[in-house]
Amino acid sequence: MPRHPHFDDRGTLDWHEHWDDALAAARREGKLVFIEMGREACGNCRTLVQSVVPRPRVAELLKKHFVGLAADADDPEPQVLDLGMQHLSDATMLPFVMFTDAEGNFLGGGHGAVDPGRFERALEDLTRGLA
Repeated sequence: MPRHPHFDDRGTLDWHEHWDDALAAARREGKLVFIEMGREACGNCRTLVQSVVPRPRVAELLKKHFVGLAADADDPEPQVLDLGMQHLSDATMLPFVMFTDAEGNFLGGGHGAVDPGRFERALEDLTRGLA
């Protein structure tokens, strides 16, 4: 199982580091994509991956419905940068969090420190009605 390149999420998600790989996995597995765009020196990024992602209900939703994409904020792939510029153009704080379907269509997102309860509710809203 691919691990996050910077942080230990306690084995919660299969993390990809490339857009095309994440989309291919999402299509193959019938899942959505959770994008965490950050950097190793980012405290909010560390908190999201190490403290929020492994929370029991969050981990359950992520494992069942998402593949992870760990995007490098210092050198983002053009597709990830374009997605962020189109949908999070006012974002000023890392991490940038985005959700897409398996074709790369934006479903939601946000930026900055992640509130665990709001993150869990966002995952529930995104996955409502999915098998």
